Amino acid sequence: MQNVLIIGLGHFGHALVKELTKSSFGVIVIEENQEKADLVKDMVEQIIVANAANKELLLKFAKNIDCAIVCISEKVDSSVLVTYYLKELGIKKIIAKATTIAHGEILKSIGANEIIYPEEEAAKRISRNLIAPDILDAIKFSDEFDIIELPVPEKFFMRSIKSLQLRNKYSIDILAVKNPLTSQTKIMPPPEYVFKPDDVMIFIGTSDSTSKLMNI
Repeated sequence: MQNVLIIGLGHFGHALVKELTKSSFGVIVIEENQEKADLVKDMVEQIIVANAANKELLLKFAKNIDCAIVCISEKVDSSVLVTYYLKELGIKKIIAKATTIAHGEILKSIGANEIIYPEEEAAKRISRNLIAPDILDAIKFSDEFDIIELPVPEKFFMRSIKSLQLRNKYSIDILAVKNPLTSQTKIMPPPEYVFKPDDVMIFIGTSDSTSKLMNI
C-alpha cells in the first residue's frame, strides 16, 4: 500500500482525499484549520492539525511517505517552504499545486517533481468540451501530445486498425478500446482489431491529430 501525504485542505486537497481514500492508498493529512480537518478525519488514516511549514513536524510525519502533495498554493511562501523541506527530507515524489507559472517554476526549481494548475486545467477542459463536445476526456501527456478518449467515428465502423492506417493518416496510436455496452476493454488492441459501432477509443496524438479525427 502506498502512503500519500496531503498538505492543505482547500477544495483541491479535499477532493484529493475523497478520491484517494476510495482506493488502497494510505492517506495522511496536515491541515492547520480544525474545521477543515474535522471534515475528513473519519476518511483518512491520520490527520495532523498544524502549520506544515515546520521541518520538525514534517520529519516526524513524512518518514514513510511515498508521495507528498502540497495543496497550499494560495500561501506562496508556505508552499515554497514546505516543498523545500520535503525535498531536504528525501521525499522521492513531490507534487505541488501552483497558482501561476512563476510560482510553478519556483516550486520545480526547489524540488517538486510535478506541478499542477487545477484552475488552468479546469478552464482548458471546459473550453475543450465547448469546442469539441464529442471528446469524452483528455489528459495532457506532454507539451506536444494528449491522451484523448473519443467515440469511434462512424467512418471507422467494422474496419480494422490496420486497414485504417491510423498512424500514417492521423498520427495517432490506439492505447485502448472499450465498449460501454459490454464493459469490455482491450488494452493495446492488435492491428487486426475491428471497431464496433459502440466502441470508444483511447489514443495518444497531437492536437492536429485530434482535429483531423473531429473533421471526419
